[in-house]
Amino acid sequence: MPSCAPVVLALALISLASPANWTQFRLHDDNNAVVPGTLAVSWRLTTAAGFSSSPSLTGTTLFIGNNAGELLAVDVRSGTVRWKATVQNPLMSAPIVYGDLVIVGEGNENSPQGSSPSHPIRVGDPPSALLAFRRDTGNLVWRTPLTGSGMPTPAIISGTLYHHDGSGMLLAVNPANGAVRYRRALRSIASMSAIVPIGTAFVTQGVDPNAVYAIDAASGAVRWRALFSSVASGLGDCPSAADTRQIYCDYVMPPSAATPVQTERQAQSRAFALDIRTGKRLWDVLLQRGTLPKRNEAAIPLVMPQSVIMGSSISSSVYALDPSTGRILWSVKTHGPVKGGIVKAGGALYFGDLGGYLWAVNASSGHTIGARNTRTPFNVGSPILAGQTLIIGSRGGTLLALPLALIRNSHDR
Repeated sequence: MPSCAPVVLALALISLASPANWTQFRLHDDNNAVVPGTLAVSWRLTTAAGFSSSPSLTGTTLFIGNNAGELLAVDVRSGTVRWKATVQNPLMSAPIVYGDLVIVGEGNENSPQGSSPSHPIRVGDPPSALLAFRRDTGNLVWRTPLTGSGMPTPAIISGTLYHHDGSGMLLAVNPANGAVRYRRALRSIASMSAIVPIGTAFVTQGVDPNAVYAIDAASGAVRWRALFSSVASGLGDCPSAADTRQIYCDYVMPPSAATPVQTERQAQSRAFALDIRTGKRLWDVLLQRGTLPKRNEAAIPLVMPQSVIMGSSISSSVYALDPSTGRILWSVKTHGPVKGGIVKAGGALYFGDLGGYLWAVNASSGHTIGARNTRTPFNVGSPILAGQTLIIGSRGGTLLALPLALIRNSHDR
């Protein structure tokens, strides 16, 4: 089995304690994708299409897919493309790096005519597949077709790859060759969610039915299911975060329970916590009211010891919530919705907004430390920290690397 020990890179005065494998969305259950080190570099790479993918980093190589179906292997120090592989449909899942392979999900966000946010029928026009490429060359090693979009991010648990697709199908796959070990028809449809490992099980979620599930990894059996309102939406778009006790995520509701959620209409953004052992809903709170976008209806939470941090698809704000009660501890206004991931280092939070700004915010108080206008919008393409460098892909197709100090010391309005 491949080692998970860090690979420490000594480059003059630069170090980067990169993991040997990147086996789940955002690297850890808390969604804080931070690789320790002293690397502080600035570069910009323009590609053929926007980024919905979160980068993954092993050694000195950054892996990321874009919405033109390009999988890029990039030198994290210089922004130089080492290799590029291209497929027909977008690559929106975060790359899984395991052994000699980089594994991604191919698929788009389209739904058949007659679908709605609460009742999507299926997500993804063909081709949809799980794909594995050689880590060193980008050559295709195997392809496993899917019946729905491969946008959700899989995870490796005890040597098996688990994926929940846009048709509501769960797959357990041998990561060495793509052979399917089992398929389970969960029916709840995933869009941009992600598998979260919890011991010998994993958590996933979807819509129609709107629910969060704990699945036994070995058998595919449902250990528990937490149901939400039939008129809710966004659960299939939210990659959960977890600590040792609770699961956190967010979703949207219509102004009243009398009608289903509709895009480009008024909606409520809500956050919740579930007991990790039983699925019992511990709290469910209103964050904000606003207009629901056509795509990407949820935000990506970050778990810290004393708070849960999340943005919203319908408001230009970031919130800190009490993990025990869901009470809002503080909020900060941004220049656009914050739907992507958030990272924490040195007492500060870093994230991008749809208005094109990168932010540094005090993690305890929400006080703005710095804001840098990059003039390229950030949607669900989420940042990671590589040493002292923030790396993030924009909706405009730009992959940026910026030293944290540049963000902290910027005060653009």
